Amino acid sequence: MAQVTILRGLTRTAEATAPSALQLLVLNLMPNRAQTEQQLAQVLAAGKRPVALTFCVPDTHHLRHNAAAVRRAYAGFHDIEDQHFDGLIITGAPLDRLAFQQVDFWPELHRILAWRKTHVTGSLFICWGAYAAGTIDGLFTGQPLTDKISGVYTTGGLTMPQSRFFKIPLTSVRRGQIITGSSALGATFIKDLATNSWYLAGHLEYQTDTLLAEYQRDCRKDPTTPKPAHYFDQNRQPQNTWRRDAARVYAGWLQTLVPRRVKALSSGLTYGKE
Repeated sequence: MAQVTILRGLTRTAEATAPSALQLLVLNLMPNRAQTEQQLAQVLAAGKRPVALTFCVPDTHHLRHNAAAVRRAYAGFHDIEDQHFDGLIITGAPLDRLAFQQVDFWPELHRILAWRKTHVTGSLFICWGAYAAGTIDGLFTGQPLTDKISGVYTTGGLTMPQSRFFKIPLTSVRRGQIITGSSALGATFIKDLATNSWYLAGHLEYQTDTLLAEYQRDCRKDPTTPKPAHYFDQNRQPQNTWRRDAARVYAGWLQTLVPRRVKALSSGLTYGKE
């Protein structure tokens, strides 16, 4: 397994890392931030590339959970905007039932996505992060849903948990390459080579019981909530059928970041600052 170091985050593991480690910035928009940190660390550790993670939050985002602790542990965008990173990850967020203009950090997200084109080698967007980034990038026009897509689905040979109130219709994708998708689920994985950006409609980073916890939470609000599809076995136990695909996709994305890192190291350049 590869070494994963968390430089800034609620579950920080170190303040320094190996020079060969890929430097990744993670805009963590999930409410359960510590759990999301560990989910991403776990899926990245399954690859061969050592990585160092810096977790951040938008400066203009009103934090509802553990705000003081998060602000102490995380970088704000103003802290890192003069730096370069090998990769940017933007997580999902429970915001897909809001209009984009109702999201408090929506203007700042525009700035971050413009910034990443000159300060980041490649980007990976997850669930709502993909929905928002693809909209801002003009890649596609998403479709809000009233019924949640919840479960584990396989499209184009890729198995991935889905938990969302939006859809990216295949016909709405204006550029980039649709890697996987279906008419029912929409595009589930899109690559835009022009910006080296990957858009995942689902959550490959989810652990085995994450969808179960979400289902139980939703049932407390509405006992008629449908069970996540293709997730439980005959004994009603959750099954992780996506672990191998998660490791493959993340390893593939990290590989797209390596050429710039190798070039910088071989030339003796100091990488990480402008």
